[in-house]
Formats: sequence, structure tokens, C-alpha cells
Amino acid sequence: MSLDSGRPRARSATLALVVFSVLLCPKASPAEEMAAPGFALRNHNPFLQIFGLPSLQSATLTPPGEAHFEISLDLANNADFGDTDTENLFIDGESYFINMSLRRRMRDWLELGVDVPIVAHNGGFMDSAIKSWHDTFGMSNTKRRGPDDELLFLYQQQDATLYELNSSASGIGDIQLTAAMPIRQVAEHGYALTVRTSLKLPTGDEQELRGSGAADLATGLYVANTASLFNRPLGLSAFAGVILLGDGEVLGDIQESAVPFGGIAGSWQVAERFSITTQLQAQGAYFDSDIDEIGGGTVQLGVGFGYRPRGSNRCLTFAVVEDVQADATTDFALHFSFGNRCAR
Repeated sequence: MSLDSGRPRARSATLALVVFSVLLCPKASPAEEMAAPGFALRNHNPFLQIFGLPSLQSATLTPPGEAHFEISLDLANNADFGDTDTENLFIDGESYFINMSLRRRMRDWLELGVDVPIVAHNGGFMDSAIKSWHDTFGMSNTKRRGPDDELLFLYQQQDATLYELNSSASGIGDIQLTAAMPIRQVAEHGYALTVRTSLKLPTGDEQELRGSGAADLATGLYVANTASLFNRPLGLSAFAGVILLGDGEVLGDIQESAVPFGGIAGSWQVAERFSITTQLQAQGAYFDSDIDEIGGGTVQLGVGFGYRPRGSNRCLTFAVVEDVQADATTDFALHFSFGNRCAR
């Protein structure tokens, strides 16, 4: 990579820092906010997480002039392989993602935000425990054929190695700038319809799978409503959109140009400070490959809970993430987050 290629990355990081500083104003008044629709999850397959898929977001915007922050941690364990007559893929390792997210309502018609991720890949520590878990419940370990706690992300085509990462890597990922415009927000009924757009900047290093080396643009329609289950609030949300991919540096010859995405989520407020959430997320294929592990569409399931400690206006959430369909999702992942968007 040439020295000139670092200049756009530096300019992108500077722009994101300016946006973050502008948004970081007075803290929100959580008593006026709606509960978040679900977990801010993405697909953490190491070859797919480099693209600009937005995490699940709320259709309800923050109150005017106020801010919503969230810090999340995702631990993803990967053990997969696939091959055809012309391709070979091997994915073995763990990835960790810390994401710092900020949203602020600038006008009645506009919310701006920024997501700053830190990405790390290494051999990990969960392989043995996951194998034991699978054995206990009669689940297959056939794809866990390499040594425990090894790092190897490898793609070959026609016996030529097009990508390989076999040593630990960490640093800033691709920063995303976000904007949202409400179509309808009816607070008394919990109904919201919003258009959200995000621009992923090439701030991460594509040689360490911390970014794709290109900018991506995503836009989607988000809808939310509130129902009741056993006389307790039930928040429902759905979203659908498309990502327009820039010309990335990771397997660029087989990269697709557009990827659809969507999902649904339900969050039941079972007590004043405790909620249970289930969500499904789906996305199309990012690569034109016959290996499902990188060339297939995906559906992943997240199940977990949210908790607001007594006397606090901050929320803690936890989720377990599993693949439901296809092999292009992370084999196993855990999600933790801390933020100030709480149920009322």
C-alpha cells in the first residue's frame, strides 16, 4: 500500500472526530425516551464485517437537542471452512469489536450520529468451551477441525492465495456517519417511521480485516410500534434497506456492488427495569462465490435482555447470537452494551 493511500484514511478519521465533537453536547433526558428496539448487532463474519451494514437502529429519534450514546462489545468465535473445484476458504479465530455510538437530534427533521469501532482479531480463548457445549447438547463440531485458539483467515482461488491473516491484529475500524429523517413520529402511540442513511468511511486497515478499503453507503426504512403482552409494553420494529458497496480492497474481484438487508425485533418490558428481546436479521451476499461461508445470504438470531439498575438512567444489555440459516454468519457471538436509551 502506498503512503498516499493513508491520506484519505486520515482525512476520514478527522471528519469523524469533528462530527463526534459536535454531537457530544448535553446528555439526554432518558425519562422522555422510548425503549431501544433491540440489540445493535452486525454480522461479524471476519470477511463480511468490513462492509457498511448498519447495526439495528431505532425508528424513534432522540428528543430534539438531546443525545443518545452507547458503548457495545461483541465477542465473535469463528470456525468454518469451505471449498469448491476453484476456491478454498478457511476461517478460524476470534474477533472482538468495541463500538462507540452517538446520536443527536439537531433539528425536528434531522438526527445525526457517528459510530467509531475498534476491531481486534486473534486466536481467542473460547474454542474448548464451545466444543464442550456442542458435545453436551449433541451439536456438531465437524467444522472445528483446526487446533484450539488458532488464528487463520484464508481465501484461495485457483491455488493462488488472495487473502491471508495469521497473526493478531487490532486497531480502529471503518467509522460510520449516520443521518435520520423522521417520516412520522407519534409519541403517544409509540409509532414511528424513519429513513436512516449511513456512510462508512475507509478508516480501517483492509490488510488486517479492520475495513474494506472503500466507502459504503447504506439507506433503509425503519418502522416501530408499541403493543401489549400480558399488560406489559411490547415494542415491535422492522427495517429494510440496501448497501451500495464501494470498490473494496478485500477480494475486490468477486465483490458484489449492492447488498439488501432487513430484520425484525420484539422487546417485551416484563418489569420496570427488565426487558427481554428477540430479533432476526438478514442480508444478501457480499461476494460472488460458490462457497456459502462468504458467498451466501444470511439470517442470524439474537436473544437476550436489557436491565436498568435501580436509581440509574443507564441501561445494560446482553445477547447471545447464533446463525439460523446459511454458513456466512459467525458460529457463536456474545453482545454486551451500555447506554442511556432506557425504557420509561
